[in-house]
Amino acid sequence: MWTNGEQFLVMDRYFLYAWKGDEAQVDALAELHWSVTATEVGTGMAAVVAIDGTVNDVGWLEVFQNRTGIAIVQALGEPYERALGKALAYPIDGDHVGGDIVPVPSGNMYFFSAVLNGDCVWPKAKPGKAPVHWEPAGVPAPSGLRFDVPRGDYQLQVRWMTQPDEDTCFARWLFCPAFT
Repeated sequence: MWTNGEQFLVMDRYFLYAWKGDEAQVDALAELHWSVTATEVGTGMAAVVAIDGTVNDVGWLEVFQNRTGIAIVQALGEPYERALGKALAYPIDGDHVGGDIVPVPSGNMYFFSAVLNGDCVWPKAKPGKAPVHWEPAGVPAPSGLRFDVPRGDYQLQVRWMTQPDEDTCFARWLFCPAFT
């Protein structure tokens, strides 16, 4: 997903109706403290993914899925696919864990740019290869994706700009099952 710096939301399909992407909602998101990882949307909650401008203020958010959750990575480094691998393999010790729980009762999780209306239709995420090189978006990138995940409560863990070596930096957002 390409971003020009706007925030993204992750939420269940049951709460999409309440997100209009209007100026008031987007401005309210922009006013949140950097450490806020969730916001109320209608009768539910949405996780907030605010890119890390110290990695880059524009660029790709690469999205990965395993059996239980979603990983969103913003990375720089050459080779790019190595930078992505380092971000995914980096330990979760020290990640910022938001206190808010985001329910996903339907098992349909949506990840989309906060400037868009929740009434949009986004394609189901399809497996693909990790990009070999980072390059600016030359063609319109999708503005949102839909994922099938196990029903339940999720929590966002954030790893802000991290430099595992002098050639690589990344930020990472893990949307994982919450164990309460």
